[in-house]
Amino acid sequence: MTGYDPDGPDDQPFLAGIGTSDNTDVTSWRRLVDGMLALHRQGIDYPARVIARCRHHGIQPWISLRMNDVHCQDLEKHPIHSDFWRTNPQLRRQGYEGTYSRALDYGRPEVRAHSMKLIDETLDRYDIDGLELDFMREPYLFSRGKEEEGRAILTAWLAEVRERTRKAAARRGHPIRLGIRTPSRPEVAVLFGLEPVEWARRGLVDLIVVAPRWATTEFAMPIREWRRLLDGTGVTLLGALEVLVRPYRAADQRGVAPEEAIAAAAQVLHDGADGVYLFNYFPDGSATGNASGWWSSDVYRDMLRAMAAPAELVKRPRRHVVTFSDVNHPDGNEGWGKAGRTQLPATGPEVVLTLPTGPRPPADWQAELTLRLDPVPAKPPAVLVNGAAAVAAVAGAAGGGPAGIRSALPVTSLRDDDANEITVTAADGTPLRVLWADIRLSPAPR
Repeated sequence: MTGYDPDGPDDQPFLAGIGTSDNTDVTSWRRLVDGMLALHRQGIDYPARVIARCRHHGIQPWISLRMNDVHCQDLEKHPIHSDFWRTNPQLRRQGYEGTYSRALDYGRPEVRAHSMKLIDETLDRYDIDGLELDFMREPYLFSRGKEEEGRAILTAWLAEVRERTRKAAARRGHPIRLGIRTPSRPEVAVLFGLEPVEWARRGLVDLIVVAPRWATTEFAMPIREWRRLLDGTGVTLLGALEVLVRPYRAADQRGVAPEEAIAAAAQVLHDGADGVYLFNYFPDGSATGNASGWWSSDVYRDMLRAMAAPAELVKRPRRHVVTFSDVNHPDGNEGWGKAGRTQLPATGPEVVLTLPTGPRPPADWQAELTLRLDPVPAKPPAVLVNGAAAVAAVAGAAGGGPAGIRSALPVTSLRDDDANEITVTAADGTPLRVLWADIRLSPAPR
């Protein structure tokens, strides 16, 4: 906060770089900075205070460090940026365009040294039980074409981090675990210059969190493949849930509904993850943007309790949604990367989609498939799920959007150990355009 005058005007130099996008209005930032400054003046070290309260309640405290965050990177003078980033543009990724070209290049020793200083400060200053290196903010780590050689560089660097956590653990008198957040698919992580499986086999990490980046919760992460690749390493595997839902990249975003979060969590645990990791799940639902109609502090706490008890989780109604993988290749701009693993929109006289639905519920539960199509067909299409016919009916959609094709399914037709195959065939051979697909599971009404 060097140069900030809390009594000064909004156009003072410290605030001059703030724009109007990405939550960067001056009023919000002044409130944030004023709060931080007030804590500092009172001698309050906020992370240390939180760590103490965690220990008081028997919670193991971790600190997560974002390895390459790019918030507000289009605003060079924004106060969120470090002096290191602002004064060293030559250390940013080369050969790319857009926001992620402004991420720092971990192929440069200066960048690795800078991050290591932050890690050293964290380990020296705070008595933590775990340190997470968040490579999903951002996975864009190397200049174009340097990702392959970057893997060896990053592995050697991570070995140094591991040694530092061991020394800190010896000094503190208790273990300090090391974890990472990585793209949701092993082969994609490797494309970015990350080697989480190799790191696990070498004993460099204790925790791996596989995650989408931001655009949507990913309902079909390959957790079983991760489990197989990590077999014998003893590494804890978590599946991360994002707080937004999109069926495809150009679709409007919305906040995840509790039934959808329950479904994604049930899928992650069913596929073999050791636990669920929530990203941006705030108690008031504020990060969801438009979730006020279904999100509250009580619902939030109830959802957390269910996710902590898998046997309870599978008793809850849940909605599984066809979404996509939002990080696929390091040439991505604005977080999208090359198109890949995108099922929607799907067009044709016959459309085939896949969607896992986690543990198959009891036979007396209800299952319903909802499809949204544009334009709306004159006659309901024929719908099969794993070859079993569903009873389809056209129903109006809220908000004036495309109408829904709602189909009752026999629960016994759902697959327990693989993705379900959904086949939609036009009644008259006219091409369909499917924009949304979900399967909702709920206990039979009493």
